[in-house]
Amino acid sequence: MKNSPLLIFFLAAALILSACSGSRSLTPAASLPAPQVLVSSEAPDANPTSPTITAPSTAETPAAPTAQTPRPLMLPAPENRTHYKLNLILNYYTQYAVVDETITYTNRSSQPFSELTVVVPPKYYPGSFSLRGLTDSSGSPISGWQEDGVRFTIPLQTPLTPGESTSLNFSYQLNLPKKEGTFGVSGRQTNLMNWYPYIPPYEEGTGWIIHPQQVENNMVVGEYMVTEMADFDVSLQLTDRQELIEVAASAPAEEKNGVRHYHLELARGFSFSVSDSYFEHEITQDGVRIHSYVFMEAREAGKAVTEIAAQALKLFGELYFPYPREMISIVAADFLHNMEMDGMVMISYGVFDFYNKTPKTNLTILTPHEISHQWFYSMVGNDQAKEPWLDEALATYHEVLYYQTYQPDLVQWWWNNRIDGFAPKGYVNSDIYVTGGYPAYRDAVYLRGAQFLQELRDLIGDEAFFAALKDYALTNTYKLASGEDFFAAIARHSQQDLSPLLAKYFRN
Repeated sequence: MKNSPLLIFFLAAALILSACSGSRSLTPAASLPAPQVLVSSEAPDANPTSPTITAPSTAETPAAPTAQTPRPLMLPAPENRTHYKLNLILNYYTQYAVVDETITYTNRSSQPFSELTVVVPPKYYPGSFSLRGLTDSSGSPISGWQEDGVRFTIPLQTPLTPGESTSLNFSYQLNLPKKEGTFGVSGRQTNLMNWYPYIPPYEEGTGWIIHPQQVENNMVVGEYMVTEMADFDVSLQLTDRQELIEVAASAPAEEKNGVRHYHLELARGFSFSVSDSYFEHEITQDGVRIHSYVFMEAREAGKAVTEIAAQALKLFGELYFPYPREMISIVAADFLHNMEMDGMVMISYGVFDFYNKTPKTNLTILTPHEISHQWFYSMVGNDQAKEPWLDEALATYHEVLYYQTYQPDLVQWWWNNRIDGFAPKGYVNSDIYVTGGYPAYRDAVYLRGAQFLQELRDLIGDEAFFAALKDYALTNTYKLASGEDFFAAIARHSQQDLSPLLAKYFRN
């Protein structure tokens, strides 16, 4: 769950505060280091220490598509990835769906598996998931499987030896819960995130990486799922009048005979948001289609969010590597928090409703946050339950990098309103099970995390800081990174003693 307490910012006073003076400062935007784009075939900038980042046009009408295409990420992709084939038939108005799913899995461990573990996230919502059939790769029914909450243990007829592959075929129905959130039905949209069974990562010596959901005061605290890179082939058939319904998804669709077909490689998940109330807007930036889906009252903000996202994509592409996908969908969430998915982000309708046509607004703060997760969560994974700071602290700090680049006069305003005004406490490396629920989790991981990253940057200097972040991103793309990986990247670029800084911000 992303930033739900940021709705505090909806107070008008917090949103219209003028930039305040203070002692905290950042390097001017013009002197941000510009790490070489190692994954691009283009020649490096002749003056890499003084980049010029041109903000995209703010024209009211969508930019005409260009002949450019997203630059592919020239890094070795993991082999023998799990493949998910999902055929979804959805009735939008009855909130009922039927799914046929095939998981093709390769044993990448060093030991044979006599059984496989599958996580079924819809089981967190009673009555939402009904299994109709389960067969193996030969089509034979599987018996003797065991269910423990969201965890299914499925026996194999013969052990799956290292390097071998097998398939599991699920047939099930979804009765979507009437609840606001990323899985369920609200008054204006149906959301399908974490809607299908998946096989979790397997770690040698530890086993399957599965964490329980954390709920406190009826609020889910953070993200609990850990997923690895996989490939997806998904089809969606709507049983309602399709011309009345719009579908936002993690990838662009190809429609044939009334069925939408999607293909997405190297992703940690595939999500949908479906509504008969969306207003859409699209621009193209550097070959990437940026498509927004908002409700009627937010049509103007729906255009603005694509421009903010275009700027963020450009900035993060220069800092790390260009956004490698063809499209990103930005969806107004009919609930009061924000969430990232592969190729898609959801930003609360409240954030859109309070858009005030200036950079002093949550829409400008939170859009770069969620866009940065396309690098730190999607491409560079981490254990979001145990080490959430590796994506959330970085995403929060990317907000101020956005302001530093495009709105440098508002940098101190951002620090005062987003971070320091909360007087946050806690350890940056807290997990989602921290005592105190979401407020304590947010303060420690998001807000203290941003403070830590700024002090780290001040300590080792801009050149080492940005070089280390890029190193961390490139070294751990497609992987599940850890805190050790992060600090190893820092150590490769700086010999500064971090002990006092770590003692201040980190437990143990």
